[in-house]
Amino acid sequence: MDQALFPHCTDIQAEFPAPTAALFAVAGEFRLLLWDGPGAAAPKGLRLAVDGRPAHPPYTLLTVGRAGGHRTLALVQVPDNLGSPVLTLGSAGGDILCLAEGVDARDFDPSALLDGLEPPQKLRLVRLFLDFGRSHAALRTDAAYVDACRRLVTALAAKPQPIQARVAATDRLVYLEGGMAPAFGELLDSAVLLDGALAALAVKPELGRVADRKGQRPLRVVLDRALCRDDALLVLVGEGGLALRSPRGADGKLPTLLQAGARGKPLPAGVRDFFTKALGERPGTDQAAAAALREVQVLAPLARRQASDPGLSIGAGLDLAIPGPDGGLFVAGWLHDPEGLADGLSVLSPFSPARTVGRDAVRFPREDIATLYKAAPGGRPGFAAWLPGPAADARLRQVRAELKLKSGGFIELVAPPRPADWAACRAAVLGAVPPQALTPQGLEQVIAPAVAALHRAHMGTRHEPEEIVFGTPPKDPAVSVIVPLYRNLSFLRFQMAAFATDPSLAGVDLRFVLDSPEQRDELVHFLEGLHGLYGLPFTLLVQPANYGFSAANNAGAEGARGRFLLLLNSDVIPDRPGWLPGLVEMLESDERIGAVGPKLLFDDDSLQHAGLYFDRDPRGRWYNHHYFKGMPRDFAPACKPRRVPGVTGACLMMSRDLYAHLGGLSEDYVIGDFEDSDLCLRIRQAGFEIVYEPRVELYHLERQSITRHAGYTRGVASLYNGWLHAGRWSDTMAELMSQDWQPAGGARR
Repeated sequence: MDQALFPHCTDIQAEFPAPTAALFAVAGEFRLLLWDGPGAAAPKGLRLAVDGRPAHPPYTLLTVGRAGGHRTLALVQVPDNLGSPVLTLGSAGGDILCLAEGVDARDFDPSALLDGLEPPQKLRLVRLFLDFGRSHAALRTDAAYVDACRRLVTALAAKPQPIQARVAATDRLVYLEGGMAPAFGELLDSAVLLDGALAALAVKPELGRVADRKGQRPLRVVLDRALCRDDALLVLVGEGGLALRSPRGADGKLPTLLQAGARGKPLPAGVRDFFTKALGERPGTDQAAAAALREVQVLAPLARRQASDPGLSIGAGLDLAIPGPDGGLFVAGWLHDPEGLADGLSVLSPFSPARTVGRDAVRFPREDIATLYKAAPGGRPGFAAWLPGPAADARLRQVRAELKLKSGGFIELVAPPRPADWAACRAAVLGAVPPQALTPQGLEQVIAPAVAALHRAHMGTRHEPEEIVFGTPPKDPAVSVIVPLYRNLSFLRFQMAAFATDPSLAGVDLRFVLDSPEQRDELVHFLEGLHGLYGLPFTLLVQPANYGFSAANNAGAEGARGRFLLLLNSDVIPDRPGWLPGLVEMLESDERIGAVGPKLLFDDDSLQHAGLYFDRDPRGRWYNHHYFKGMPRDFAPACKPRRVPGVTGACLMMSRDLYAHLGGLSEDYVIGDFEDSDLCLRIRQAGFEIVYEPRVELYHLERQSITRHAGYTRGVASLYNGWLHAGRWSDTMAELMSQDWQPAGGARR
């Protein structure tokens, strides 16, 4: 090392002769120790001590190779109250050198640190200075340190080239474009140097994959407008070199992101992906960035693209692409490839590496595709897959994919935008695969993770229901009756008439819960008429959206005042007055009884429910069954009160305290299936029995509401709920059904 390059080097006391080591003041209390040692590598276990004590953060150390040996640099903060400390560099073999700081330690020439280094090592040294400076507030605004960084980068790079502002992404964020020579390689690091300030970029710049006609790869940058100053120097460190850029044009009038991506002049896919990532990775406090990302995806979506030319021997399309709210992506589509030209379908995301639809995808027939390509029957071009990924993917409204060909080419596919809300996304997933094509593995690995994540997200959007009171509620009701309402209101007039003409319901806390809020005005008008006709007091709760049977009942139970709760479907009509006390009496007859259910009838007087039990279907899946379903009303075994494994939630009574203790109905099930048996099993788990009371009879016009549910695909939703239920209770159900539940004098079913 030429001593003339370091005129302010302090005195050296070292194992090796001068000038192999030096100590410099670089900024405020920060010191730089430099040692040029022999050998290609530094000793193992290299460490730094200040006045005999191990150096502590802020502190960093780097060793790089140089001509004839290696160079070690250590940046460390030395508090002023230490006076003139001694810095010791040591290793596993002992101390190597000690440097005593002189009182007149001054600035140094940072470009001299690059002397004797190969280009890759010079880049490592520059990154050390940038990383260390950005990590410590005291250095980010230290003029001396920032000047040292500027002198380092200008010693390595050519004159800065302009990078032009193109779009105002938000009021604060500006998008700039430029070019980069292919020799630059992949981008490793970036920073902005201003006069007296070192700033990190909130969004990592990006280099496009495809070079332009001049051989330049597109450079895309998002900067805070405050950094787009005349003195700004954008530093870009790549695998093959260092480049400097000067922002230009940010102070002029720029088009907004929405204007730049409007229909008729869409943003190129790479630029759009960059914007999506740039805005999506902004801190959660940047509401403008989040709004801009939503707006461009919703108001300027990409045109759907699929390969569906029947004249070609290969085709594909993405019909559905739904990012999960906490990571993962559900995709469904089709692939016609009788000649085996494809080498895989990769789904693209700005937030993660490409993901390939693999062999675990569910495959199924598609008549429309078979007709389009005049294909022989028996094929399975349809597919659905769940692709794990980062939570950031939830910000995506639209997804692109590439059908890779064995030649190395690809066909670009664009899915339609995902549905607007999580409930609609969940319904789309449930309808993506025909139930007959869904294997247990496909249900568990493809459908279940997507449905569970989307269901959680939908349930997380809830807020308190609106409460509307009709009349004066009873002061001390024994029973609260909770009636969920969804779409079908045609039975309400009959149910209300039966309630109003039954003296035993005069003191009941009657609570209706509307789970289809779009019917709010219609229902309020209707209930005002019924209240005026009968004078029966009741409360209406209007849910903010449809959250399903469990959530509706739980909302009704939240403010219920009765000691007992009766969960009652809107399509259950009492056979005669005086039915309610019979359920109360049975529940109170034995403290071991946790729940009681009545006899339920179809409208032809055949049995719909005489207790609930569990059984497996021919494929081994657990299902809920009702005792004696379809038998005559007076079938003798169904006319005897008895213990049963469970009762239906269409009419179930239990204490309010036990309901609250158990947390109410589980809200993990979709729409309305298995929640009642889940509750019964938790009642049993808590040590209580469940009883069937046949002396109380009501009509149940089964599933008159759920079949009107727009998002309910009976087969797949039921399969999912059954899978969830069995996963929790399979062993319990098996143990229960090993017992003898046969009523005296009758068959089990």
